[in-house]
Amino acid sequence: MSRGLSIYLDFLRLIAAVEVFVFHLAAFGFTGLHRAPWNAYGHEAVTIFFVLSGFVIRHAVQVGDPTIAAFATSRLARVYSVAVPCLLLTFAFDLIGHRLAPDFYDGLTTTGSSLFRLAIGGAMLNEAWVSVQMLSNTPYWSISYEFWYYVLFAALFYLKGGQRVLATLAAAIIAGPKILLLFPIWLMGWLAYVEHKSERMPMGLSVALFAQPVVMLAAFERLHLSEGGRHVLEVLIGHDAWRNGLAWSRYVISDSILGASIALHLVGAKRLGPPLWAVLAPVRRPIRFLASRSFTLYLLHQPALLMVAACLAAVPLGPWRSAAIAAVTLVVILLVAMITEGQRRRVKPTVAALVERIAGLGSRRAAQQPEFLPGR
Repeated sequence: MSRGLSIYLDFLRLIAAVEVFVFHLAAFGFTGLHRAPWNAYGHEAVTIFFVLSGFVIRHAVQVGDPTIAAFATSRLARVYSVAVPCLLLTFAFDLIGHRLAPDFYDGLTTTGSSLFRLAIGGAMLNEAWVSVQMLSNTPYWSISYEFWYYVLFAALFYLKGGQRVLATLAAAIIAGPKILLLFPIWLMGWLAYVEHKSERMPMGLSVALFAQPVVMLAAFERLHLSEGGRHVLEVLIGHDAWRNGLAWSRYVISDSILGASIALHLVGAKRLGPPLWAVLAPVRRPIRFLASRSFTLYLLHQPALLMVAACLAAVPLGPWRSAAIAAVTLVVILLVAMITEGQRRRVKPTVAALVERIAGLGSRRAAQQPEFLPGR
């Protein structure tokens, strides 16, 4: 991967995380910010994350994860070093926010055992078959999707023969239909990385592929593609099945269209490494710094935003309130990210030892199985 493409992927990841943040900042009336074209693509930004994930994961296994154990260690350390602290902080932030401004949380949180919900989220089963919301942390849904895409990818990429079939089938059954419905979007990123025809593609066509998502997003706004896809599914399966049965996969039609657009965008970007580097190199350090904290930004911003808004409830509604809530929330997240994003290397040896132990137990059990010979 060229250095120009590498820094651009960080830039795109950062932009997508910021878009989700400002989308939710404008989603609540008490923040004082209203929806506008620049902050209206929160769900679409998650689709970008899925395609980016498939693209980057395929690169990661090529350069640094030669075995399934290495892949599992890398992914588990990455996910849980951020996910577990964010779940615990969601619980803590919600306690604070509820005490200060309980009305801010109307319709945003759920009843029942908070600890049970957090345990389900920690096991990445919060979107498997049924949807279990992580208290006020609505964006957490996508990490469960992505976790099972990692599992499915590992089964498909590393295993062979019957093991591949059984492992893929088991992962698919556990993940459930909602998660599987968006898996092709994740695979689009994988395919965008492995295709080689773009190496001989005319530069003009590469530029066109790179630029076309702008047209696609404009079409989403002007033609209401998300709502059009929603209407088609509602007619086909009924409102209740669309809303509750599909949950976060209910925009699969428009998500797939956008996913294909982003995958083609990345195909074009692969040829544009030098110009991308020329444009982004002067700001590569802040991009790297902020992008390395984007996972925490995405996974914690809504609980942090609600808590900060509750703390600043006395500030008059208006632009100053929006700016204050956004600024304080970002400071909180950056402080948390200094801990969470740095934990991956520290926890990786522990995770590696755990993966090795689990793999060793599986090998010993297989060796202890009775051998059935013909004639017995």
